[in-house]
Amino acid sequence: MSIICKLLHYKALRFLLTGGLNTVVCLGFFAILINYGVNYLLASTIVFIFGIIEGYVLSSALVFRHKISFRPLLHYAVVYIISYIVNIVLLYVCVELVNLGKFNGQVITSLLIAVMNYILIKKLVFKIN
Repeated sequence: MSIICKLLHYKALRFLLTGGLNTVVCLGFFAILINYGVNYLLASTIVFIFGIIEGYVLSSALVFRHKISFRPLLHYAVVYIISYIVNIVLLYVCVELVNLGKFNGQVITSLLIAVMNYILIKKLVFKIN
């Protein structure tokens, strides 16, 4: 078995990889939206809605290997609503109070949210200790 296959055995690593893919796609989408003049808070909202759907499918299929169903999707959405609120607050602080810039603020916020999401999704959505 190759080292990559052994590493992909770990849920946290699979979560990071799929979450990383989701984050890169969402950050690209965010950059496109703000470059077209969409308000950065609205752009973040649109990206979060997209990220919920994409993230749930990736987490279900590739990370936790659960079948996709409605109830876990609702729990996943609740986690992401919490994440959304934390994201918007942190993004506002990064942009308006710390003056990091819109894109840099979203990158830093995304990293913090990723850790929080893994813990909440693992425990609340897929019920894994």
